[in-house]
Amino acid sequence: MTKIRLAPSYKSALKTKQRYRIIYGGAGSGKSHFLAQETLINMLQDNRYSYLVVRKTGKSIRISVFRLLVEMIAEYNLTHLFRINRTEMSMTCVNGSSLITSGLDDVEKLKSVANINRIWVEEASEITESDFSQLDLRMRGTSALGYQMTLTFNPISELHWLKKRFFDIGDKQAFVLKTTYKDNPFLDDKYIQTLQTMKTTDPQYFKIYALGEWGSVGNLVYTNWKKEDLSDIKNTFDNHFNGLDFGFAEDPTAFIRVHLDNKHKRIYIVDEMYLVQEHIDALARKLAMKINNEMITCDSSEPRSIADLKRHGIRALAAKKGPGSIEHGIKWIQGYQLVVDEHCINTIKELTSYSWREDKDGNAIPKPVDANNHLLDALRYALENEMIQNKTQVKFFKGGI
Repeated sequence: MTKIRLAPSYKSALKTKQRYRIIYGGAGSGKSHFLAQETLINMLQDNRYSYLVVRKTGKSIRISVFRLLVEMIAEYNLTHLFRINRTEMSMTCVNGSSLITSGLDDVEKLKSVANINRIWVEEASEITESDFSQLDLRMRGTSALGYQMTLTFNPISELHWLKKRFFDIGDKQAFVLKTTYKDNPFLDDKYIQTLQTMKTTDPQYFKIYALGEWGSVGNLVYTNWKKEDLSDIKNTFDNHFNGLDFGFAEDPTAFIRVHLDNKHKRIYIVDEMYLVQEHIDALARKLAMKINNEMITCDSSEPRSIADLKRHGIRALAAKKGPGSIEHGIKWIQGYQLVVDEHCINTIKELTSYSWREDKDGNAIPKPVDANNHLLDALRYALENEMIQNKTQVKFFKGGI
């Protein structure tokens, strides 16, 4: 068995007995890694531990926390001590301690959850306060270990309910710990250099994801949006527009599907895909399931990829783009109310971080930072033919309608 080394910056989090642990900060700070390590240590040492680990969607929990735990068990040579159910995304230690993972979209699975004394909410900024309250109700009854919920996240927006509840108002039952990449002794130099580069190329991103500070909404490109659960109404929509931004390794391939309500000036974002290292044949299969025989407007910078999609039966066409098309498209979208399905977590992330550039004095200028915009670029492509074709100069203004 390999010795598990914990980052010393999380020592206080190990000791606290508070009901809620708020562990937030920058990217690369090791928050998720620490929680995974602590979880395995607890399960090995005491058979009374019963864990529930959640994210907003089941798909996101599978490719993040569950994968991390499985990989960590192998890395530390603990495979013989855990029984892993990859289908149910659960595991049991030989001593009887248990862990299940779930997306908050799997209502039936959560209904059956009982006798939980530890909850870990990864990417807690994705969930609503109502989600939090429902999870809190799961920690009830009698437990010799007591009950504790841990929320890990990046502080993406000053308007988020997490800031209001645990920072502005405060909660006497909460322990709060902030960490950044500087607190992670295991981080490689290349990753550190990448983060530090953002200090000049994208100050807003650097503030949130490097320094772990609450993001300012002052220079966000889109503020004309809200998230809702569209499950009950999205099947009634009579038109759909689809957009695709190509990527592969560092940049994801981003697909977005929207419904346009011109009468009420609303754009409903009903579906998304955020795919890394996705080959065309697999992408085409997934698109066919999402859009059937509908058209999809794609990033025109990759004509070969568009041609490949067509060969797979996808009705793909290239976006027209052109000078000023980004600013024009943004202004057009700002004239609508964006309603985002709460399960489109990557779209929500981009909306809370896609920002205008700043001049040397920190003033916003009418050019967006080319980052955190893969799905939002796809949104412009999807609606390109609906946009007014007047390419007059776009005057800068922050916000939307």
